[in-house]
Amino acid sequence: MDILETENIQPKKRVPFTRIFPTVITIAAFCFGMTSIRFALSHKWEMAVMCVLISALLDSFDGRVARMLGQSSQFGAELDSLSDLVCFGVTPSLLLFFRSAHALGNIGWGICMFFTVCCALRLARFNATQILNEPQPEWQKKYFTGIPAPAGAIIALFPFILHFSTGSAYFLNEKNVFFGLFLSGVLMVSTIKSISSKMIEIKNGFASLELLGISLVIICLITGLWLTLTVLVSLYIAVIPYGAYKYAKTAKAEKESSAFKQVS
Repeated sequence: MDILETENIQPKKRVPFTRIFPTVITIAAFCFGMTSIRFALSHKWEMAVMCVLISALLDSFDGRVARMLGQSSQFGAELDSLSDLVCFGVTPSLLLFFRSAHALGNIGWGICMFFTVCCALRLARFNATQILNEPQPEWQKKYFTGIPAPAGAIIALFPFILHFSTGSAYFLNEKNVFFGLFLSGVLMVSTIKSISSKMIEIKNGFASLELLGISLVIICLITGLWLTLTVLVSLYIAVIPYGAYKYAKTAKAEKESSAFKQVS
């Protein structure tokens, strides 16, 4: 190699870790979702459900971290959707099939496939909306169309959570599992408007109370995980109709306001 060739060699650019950090979070969520299936095959149900919950927690961070670091990309969005399908579409249905739904035979397998297909459709609709990137009013961004995939997975696994918190195997009978999978699947593909975390705003002067409330929830999760999750999931399910009502009320008010401005 002569001197001219040596001078033409460009040093390799180093990529900062912050650039790939959101992707690392997504991959971690995916790994927890896969590990959940392994625990289910060993009948370690609490660990299996715990892995799905950790995956949902990580999934709530990767997009926010990417936007905060300015590292959002189409690659990250596609990887996130693939991870969500496995963690929140495939894994919950397999857990419930291994534990209870298999007793229903083909019907049990059918409802598990129904749930997974609904999750896939929910994610595909979300991706299509993001790609089209149609402008929408700021207030509409505070709502989801249908419930998000992680929420659908947790509702589907709610019989497990009730079983862990009460010790009763009744919640894991075939009928309850069938109903849970059907309900969560329908909610994911529905056009019902559900609230998102963007609706949570900390008012000036109330930050201390907000932090106290969050601290109490964390303490409850540490000291009574499954009972606390039972309460939180029950509250979320109860709030779904409120979100739809709130959206309809706001949409009506915005429409009337727009009509009034046109007339005036």
